[in-house]
Amino acid sequence: MAETTNETQSRRSEYANYLTFKLDLLKAEMLGDANELYRREVGLDVRSLRLLRAICDNPGVTATGLREMTLVEKTAISKVLAELLALKLIRRSPHRSDARLLQLWPTPRGKKLRATSDVIGHALESSMLSVLTQAEQDHLNLLLDKLTDKLLANGGKPAARVKSP
Repeated sequence: MAETTNETQSRRSEYANYLTFKLDLLKAEMLGDANELYRREVGLDVRSLRLLRAICDNPGVTATGLREMTLVEKTAISKVLAELLALKLIRRSPHRSDARLLQLWPTPRGKKLRATSDVIGHALESSMLSVLTQAEQDHLNLLLDKLTDKLLANGGKPAARVKSP
């Protein structure tokens, strides 16, 4: 039997109240718009720009360090780094203390593209946050920082384990 609209909305409201669902929905919508704009304006997507920004902010970082900073999975990092290298936005060199490791450095072209993308990113974020007052934006950042700090302090796990009923 087909569900009615009310039944579907009722079930959706049960999971739509979860913070993780709301964050996923917000992220998906924001990334879709941002990817489209970034690709058109600078030729890269959000994930590539996240890695480029991290390299610009941490010259000499290794791929492992980059993965820890950006939360991008290992296979994706390899693919994106190859793209950034081919576009001459970054360069790599052997690590001074361990030649088995490669350090990543932004090129002047990479720094310029990063600066351009930052202007776009700040405009996108300002537009999205425009529905909130400055006080609400500050409070949102405070709350998100508090939740993030707690998760990181617990090794990325929720503070308490909940037993199944």
